[in-house]
Amino acid sequence: MGIRLVAVADMNEALRLAREGFTFEILVMNGAREHEFKDVDDHPNVVLSLNSLHDAEKLSKHGFQRQVKLHLYIDTGMNRLGFSDFLEYSQALAMVSEKGFIPEGIYTHFTDSENAKKQIERFLPYAHHHPYRIIHAAASSAYSFIDFGTHVRVGADLYGQNLGRIRQILKIACKPLEIRRIKRGETVGYDRAYVAQEDELIAILPIGYYNGFRRSLRGFPVYANKKRYPTVGKVCMNHLFVRVDEEVDCDTEFVITSEDLPVGEIAERLGTVPHEVLCMFRIDNIRYLK
Repeated sequence: MGIRLVAVADMNEALRLAREGFTFEILVMNGAREHEFKDVDDHPNVVLSLNSLHDAEKLSKHGFQRQVKLHLYIDTGMNRLGFSDFLEYSQALAMVSEKGFIPEGIYTHFTDSENAKKQIERFLPYAHHHPYRIIHAAASSAYSFIDFGTHVRVGADLYGQNLGRIRQILKIACKPLEIRRIKRGETVGYDRAYVAQEDELIAILPIGYYNGFRRSLRGFPVYANKKRYPTVGKVCMNHLFVRVDEEVDCDTEFVITSEDLPVGEIAERLGTVPHEVLCMFRIDNIRYLK
């Protein structure tokens, strides 16, 4: 894939990738809890975020069987995780260095575009304090106007956050359970919410609001055979109705989202951000393409 380093939220996400056989390094941004230290030892491509002096003390007391790489997280305004006191930061860095850890990287996270330059100013003393090989500050929302650092965290953009800027790598798709022929005047689904205006074909997809396709997406299209087909009727818990044509059969792949129907469009329809859309989908059969 050409990827050498990815970032995930927690050890559960890291282990899913590691156990799938991916060999790129995986930065765990929440760090690891003590009961997860064995997993860190068992997977040499796991890299930990160091978020506090307390975390440094816990890591230093544990006898790891390998040299663990660390990225130090600096809080420059989010007030979420990370070092905000330079003395504590320098104590933590000295502690883990003495214990054989590899302080490879350092990073921060912006609150918003207007505050980014002030945050960079707060970040500089930390970033210049040690010869870090990797420095990352900008995520998807900031790398277009912030050029500080050696790396950027291109996260949400890969899933279609900004329409047209970068190709979406995620695809959610399924095949119909059945294609039904209904006559003009017949209704579809709960409360007879859709009435056929002519004889029509309706595809029944095995996805509904249980899987994250919200009821408020009623009427939003799905993609198949290089065209968009409208959903009709009310979204069911486990089923979705789609008005189709004769080109469709039960072997046709229907795309809920992909680069042809980006997450960003769904977010616009719902009046939210792509991050929330990505988190709302509940898909049981997940495949990683290497």
